[in-house]
Amino acid sequence: METKKVECNLCGLSNYEVIYRGDIRGIDRPVESRDKYFISEADVLKPRRIFRCNSCGLIFAEQDRNLKYYADRYAEMVDKEYVEEEKGRRQANIKILKRIGRYKKIKGRLLDIGCANGFLLDEARRMGWEVCGVEISKWAVSYAREKLNLNVMRRSLKKTAFPDGFFDVIVMMDVLEHLTDPKYTLIEIRRILKNDGILYISTPDISSTMSKILKAKWWGINKFHLFYFSKNTFGKMLDACGFKIKKYSPHIRIFSVKYWVKRLKVHSYALYRIFDFISRIDGIGNMRLKINFHDQIEALAVKARKLDYLASSIAAKKKPPKKKMKVLVVLPAYNAEKTLERTVGDIPKDVVDKVILVDDKSADRTVEIARGLGLETVVHKKNMGYGANQKTCYKKALAEGADVVVMVHPDYQYDPTIIPRLIEPIQRGRADAVFGSRIMKGGALDGGMPIWKHNVNILLTAFENVILGNYLTEYHSGFRAYSADLLRTVNFELNSNNFVFDTEIIVQSLMHHFKIEEVSIQTRYFDEASKIKFLAGILYGLSIVWTMCKYIMHSRGIYRFKQFE
Repeated sequence: METKKVECNLCGLSNYEVIYRGDIRGIDRPVESRDKYFISEADVLKPRRIFRCNSCGLIFAEQDRNLKYYADRYAEMVDKEYVEEEKGRRQANIKILKRIGRYKKIKGRLLDIGCANGFLLDEARRMGWEVCGVEISKWAVSYAREKLNLNVMRRSLKKTAFPDGFFDVIVMMDVLEHLTDPKYTLIEIRRILKNDGILYISTPDISSTMSKILKAKWWGINKFHLFYFSKNTFGKMLDACGFKIKKYSPHIRIFSVKYWVKRLKVHSYALYRIFDFISRIDGIGNMRLKINFHDQIEALAVKARKLDYLASSIAAKKKPPKKKMKVLVVLPAYNAEKTLERTVGDIPKDVVDKVILVDDKSADRTVEIARGLGLETVVHKKNMGYGANQKTCYKKALAEGADVVVMVHPDYQYDPTIIPRLIEPIQRGRADAVFGSRIMKGGALDGGMPIWKHNVNILLTAFENVILGNYLTEYHSGFRAYSADLLRTVNFELNSNNFVFDTEIIVQSLMHHFKIEEVSIQTRYFDEASKIKFLAGILYGLSIVWTMCKYIMHSRGIYRFKQFE
């Protein structure tokens, strides 16, 4: 294993001393078997060296030069003993959730970082939380998804890119010590936590009495534990990352007698033999014991309202534009011969790299006009529907290497000249999708939208906002911009071929935690523009209600829908 010099993650200085030197020779079983990571393993390899920072007191281990070494071991983890202790783990998790509940009366979004098999998430969901997990073990993620129907992503927090202020509660138990850069992770947690949010966090206490008695035999000294916190350095780290501790909590472990007895083997084989014999008598080994060794720091933390953090959060929102992105406009067309040329004429050519038209078997001259205008044109062999048209649009745009895809209806109801405003939030990295809203600033009524249609739009939007816990002024605009990342992530091909596609892709985007913004637009209503018929409008409204029902069932684990995975 290659090693590198580790600088202090807390203060950034390299003024440290070696306080522990390990020896990996003389191991009684092959190194490769002990070189794997298991949550419940009692006899693991120790670090080569452990240092103490002479400046701030943080204790940390020597890390492998190849940081992928740790990620690979976590990804490969399969820990059946962890699952065998499910009942005890769930009981302990319920206690934690009740503590959180004393400070968070209203159930909102809860994120568990390093959620393992998802037992805490499952209990939180039963209590009414909208839950999400992040975990990198393939086995654990598969278990959480398939057996518990949980929304768990197999990726690091850094690669997840949740929106600012997205979660009401974030739980990170027994994770901080494993991180190669805990300071970065805590700063990222602060970004995605709401201003009134709660962080529930725990880590082994290197200054505990148990640690001092057992020394290197203490369970917390572990090759996969890279940082060792005391209450003092734990508080300093949270303070440096913009948190303040609200309350420390006792860390209760609830495991079977046989689980506890197995851990004695590392410390005293004689005691292990005695208690192992006792545990086999009349089912004693399956009894669960609740123990607190006082060797774990566990705390509730909230965002510190310091001026430095408030100023930095405001500055962070003023991101410079990203490098040049390839922008493609897609036109889902059906019988648009009377308005197509005007629509294309208003598309700003200085910001758009290419225009693609997908014709849904029009009965007029739409295709002829499109080709005459020099547009790349795709023609469906039969009429497949508005949603199916969008699917073809997005697949074609992604195949062409688009970074940003703008959908404009070619019926000239929407004003293409505002495309630069529509794509700017995506170009600046502020949003993953931007919708033109006809409702903001009265743009719909000014443009001639019928009052009944306007009011129905508002009612449906309010209903969707309540169910999704989101806030948009309109869910039904046909003028939208999406990032290529969003379109590659969501499973839009499983969506409806009809009008409800627009709502389904919003639900998918929110479930994958993409950021949506809106810009105000005005629309034109005139005789030649396309219109949805009354009966089709009723069916559309009912399909929206059904989509919201599917969202509720999926998010609460009642039934899983593949389109939302």
